[in-house]
Formats: sequence, C-alpha cells, structure tokens
Amino acid sequence: MSNVRLLPRLNDIGVIRCLEDLERLSDAEVELMELDRRLTEYEAWIWYAPSGGSVSPELVAEIQAKMTAIAKRHGYPGRASDRQKSAFDVEAAKWLAGHPQLASPELLRDDLWAFLSCIMLQELVVWRYSARQRARFAGGVRNTFQRLWMRGRTLDLGEMAGARRWHLLEGLSEDAMVQIFERASIASDARLARAIATGWLNTADRIGRERMEDVMRRATKLLRLRNQIIDLTFLPTEDLGQEVERAFTRSSEGIPQREDFAAASGRGP
Repeated sequence: MSNVRLLPRLNDIGVIRCLEDLERLSDAEVELMELDRRLTEYEAWIWYAPSGGSVSPELVAEIQAKMTAIAKRHGYPGRASDRQKSAFDVEAAKWLAGHPQLASPELLRDDLWAFLSCIMLQELVVWRYSARQRARFAGGVRNTFQRLWMRGRTLDLGEMAGARRWHLLEGLSEDAMVQIFERASIASDARLARAIATGWLNTADRIGRERMEDVMRRATKLLRLRNQIIDLTFLPTEDLGQEVERAFTRSSEGIPQREDFAAASGRGP
C-alpha cells in the first residue's frame, strides 16, 4: 500500500473564484472570513487525486497549525517588519522541506499549493503580503508557501552537513532567491541552484552583500548563456563550481574587495 499522503487540491475555477473574492474584500474582511466558511464556499472546486495514496486530513491540519505557530513567532497577526517576514520565510521553509511526508511528487502540483494558500492558510498570505497580490495565492513559483518549499528542498544540504545544513537557505538575500527560483533553467536543477547560491555567498563575503544585486543579475545571465553552449547539468560538481565561480568573478570585476572599500571610505580599522 502506498504511503503517499494526498492533500486537497483547488482547481483553476476555485482559484479564480478566490481571487475574485479577494479583489472585492479588504484585508480586514479577508481575515474575518473563517476557515469553515471558505471550505463551504469553495467545496465544489476542491478535489483529491483519484488514486496513488491515502487522503490525510491530519497532515493538512498539521501544516496549518505549524505555519500559524511559526507566523506567530514572527509577529502574526500584527504588522510585521521586513526582518520578521524574512525570518518567517526561513523557518517555514526549513519545516516544509524537512517534513518527511512533504517529500513526495504530490507536492510538485500547483493546485495543492493553491488550496493551502487560498483556503487553509489564507490569513497568513494576507499577513505576509496582502489580499491584492494574486500570485501569492495561485499555485506557482511565487505562491507564498510553494516558493518556500522549493527553496528548502533545493538548498537543504542534508543532515550530514550538521550546523551548516541550512547555510545556503539562511544566507541568501531575497533578491538572490528570486534570481534562482523564478528562472526555470536554474531552479529545475538542484545542483546548479546550490552552486549559484554558494557562488553568491562567496562573492558577497568578498565584496559585501549590499553590492550583490547587479552582480547576481550579471552572473545568472552569463550562466544561462553558458548553459546554451555546454549543458551545465552534466558537469562534475567541481567543474560546475568553477564555471559558477568564473561567472561571479567576471560579473564583479572592478568592484573593490570589502576590506579595500572600507579602508578607502575611512571605515577600516
């Protein structure tokens, strides 16, 4: 018997209905719409896979409870700062990626994440973003929770890494995350994504995080072009790392080392 836990899904019509409701309601009104009411109103568009696993309402309840608990540690339901929101993203990504029952192909489905964001965790999406950011409710790379699961699964270095297990997840800026995970040619290959994340962190250590946004954009362009010439996914890990390092080195040419910049600006020791 399969041990895959099947989660509810919300079809495209249900997502459209949800987004229409969000369009006409204020954030405060959305937060007052209780879960039972949402489940009733969208019932016609909620479905499960017909086979391939067992339905698990317990897992849905666990996800809801855990995401809410994590959000409360970072300011929910009050107005959260950017730092609190970022900390929520990291902690939620770790939990979603580390849960053994959330490692199946079932989690690759956009309609599953649409159900979680539109119905089960709608208040948290409004808190983290707002009722106006439609892409955060629909399934896809910008979905509030799907993006965190993708980040966690991809950047997890594994239990054998010990204290450095979440080094990449914790270290990257939001802009760097977007550059990696909203580009299918990069995000579809976990090794390439991790290599770029490592290259970003190494370069940020050298020139400073505040100057990484343009460098990251240039480096990803170079790597995507390079990928048209040679398939980076087939390179040995060491060679892949060297390709990424060269792209970041070229993209940061002319930018002084962090220590040199601090000394030149009179902020050195």
